[in-house]
Amino acid sequence: MKIIGYARVSSREQAENSHALEMQCDRLKAAGAEELLIDIESGSRNDRKSFNKLMDLVKRGQVKEIVVTRLDRLTRSLPTLRSTIDDLQKHDCNLRALDDSIDLKTAAGKFHLNMLGALAEMEVDRLSERVQHGWQHLRDRKVAMNPPFGYTKINDQHQLDYSPFLCLINERREISKAEIAREIIDALFSRKTLRLALREINERYGIQTFAHNNKAGEKKKGGRVAQGVFKFSPGGLRNWLLNPVLRGHLPYLRRDSDRSQIHYDTHPDHQLISDDESREIESILAHNQQFKGYGSTALKYPCSGLVFCAECRASCYSLSGANNYHKAKKLGIPPDMNYYFQCKNWRLRSCNNKKVIRMEIIEAAVVDSLTKKAAQIAAIAQTVTKPAIEPESPEIQKLRSQLFQLQEVNAIAPNDAIKTAIAQIESQITQLRYSLSKSQEINTASHELLLWAFSDAELWMNASNDDKKRVYRELIEAVVVQDGQVVEVRLKI
Repeated sequence: MKIIGYARVSSREQAENSHALEMQCDRLKAAGAEELLIDIESGSRNDRKSFNKLMDLVKRGQVKEIVVTRLDRLTRSLPTLRSTIDDLQKHDCNLRALDDSIDLKTAAGKFHLNMLGALAEMEVDRLSERVQHGWQHLRDRKVAMNPPFGYTKINDQHQLDYSPFLCLINERREISKAEIAREIIDALFSRKTLRLALREINERYGIQTFAHNNKAGEKKKGGRVAQGVFKFSPGGLRNWLLNPVLRGHLPYLRRDSDRSQIHYDTHPDHQLISDDESREIESILAHNQQFKGYGSTALKYPCSGLVFCAECRASCYSLSGANNYHKAKKLGIPPDMNYYFQCKNWRLRSCNNKKVIRMEIIEAAVVDSLTKKAAQIAAIAQTVTKPAIEPESPEIQKLRSQLFQLQEVNAIAPNDAIKTAIAQIESQITQLRYSLSKSQEINTASHELLLWAFSDAELWMNASNDDKKRVYRELIEAVVVQDGQVVEVRLKI
């Protein structure tokens, strides 16, 4: 049986840039420790590798005594401390803390141990509270945090980073993170998928990707790793593109849906993505997620990805056929091609909707629906006059009532807590008003797009397929078909 010393520091910085860990190890050796186990982890975590190894040795009966410099080096969690003590007593293993008077063989020693553990846990809780109060203070001041790629933090505000970042030898010029960030966005607009946009940027700047090789015994992790001066995975690029900072807003607690908040237009002069571009990016990402990308061969036609079966609700795949294939091949002329949609589940014989439908029939129904909707909107616009002052929504009215009551109470008896509540309600009102205004702008933009494209249906039919794809994605939710006929055209507006 051995005497084992256990040392722990909370962070890699403490281990490498201070003498805290070295000092612990020296004291443990001087106290008679025959073997040292070391962790660089928080004491509140229960998944520490060396700590778990230590307890495993205790349970095997191979440890006579554990030596630590202080009790909080062993753990900062009171429940973990109690279960550890139970295991030590059960396997007749003593615990010695050099800076604390602890003897597990006496009742006073056990009591003293529990008291020290409770104090250590309280200190951790107090530290957590201080950290939370500090973060809240920064959020109340609207201080910029964690600037994303392309941005820097100056005077507590997000600003585009135009400082030199890369030197392009071939072009003999320097390029900044902000310029590269804009190139990434443009690459998405041109290539239409995250992976193709990444491929273009990686090839442009010589960033190599390689398969992730796992060491023996480690849990396998899929995916690829990018190696270079900057790197994005498809998921990371998606999160970056959707970051409100790029749109001129300041987000807090994005990963916490219950506590997340956004302060709008905090840096409008340093907006990397405009509102129109933001809507287009969200449309591309949503469409790719639903239909597996613009690059799919099933999505090369204007209405691809928008056609659904009325019977089984599955999407319909595109297919083609030639009326004069053999004759055209014999004469060396292009064949007369026809294009159709068919329910994908019929191919698996899990749907009875076998009949195909011509693409021209689907697009004619789409254009007819959008042309009628454009006429309705134009007629309404001519007859309806917009009120000078629009009424506020019920949610804003309720918040304003609460705000008025708090302001009255604060006027009589000023209080910091009430002032904080007033500031939070004012922030909520601002966010709601901004969201409603943006929603109205989106509707207005969709109406303008509809009126521009379908004021003349005959002229629209001569538009390019790329223009048709973009407009149909923006205005059409679904085209439902059955037995070779269009059953319904659902519009988003």
